[in-house]
Amino acid sequence: MNPRPDKETRAAAKERIAELKRVRDEAHAAADQAKEAADEVMWQAIAAELDQGQALQLDAVDATGFSRDHVLRRTKKYRTNQN
Repeated sequence: MNPRPDKETRAAAKERIAELKRVRDEAHAAADQAKEAADEVMWQAIAAELDQGQALQLDAVDATGFSRDHVLRRTKKYRTNQN
């Protein structure tokens, strides 16, 4: 069995662990931002397809697997030709 670490050793380990947590949190935040950016690009492009008449909302539903209501809500702010 290892001897119990002294206060200084424990404090240094605690600092290293806190740094590991900080790095992890930053990576998670960056990943969340990347996902949000990818979503925005996708929904803008889908809205453009719908506006140009190249596809129907049903086509977007079939291609993405999202519900009709979800596609409508996510593309609504990007649509310019809302009939």
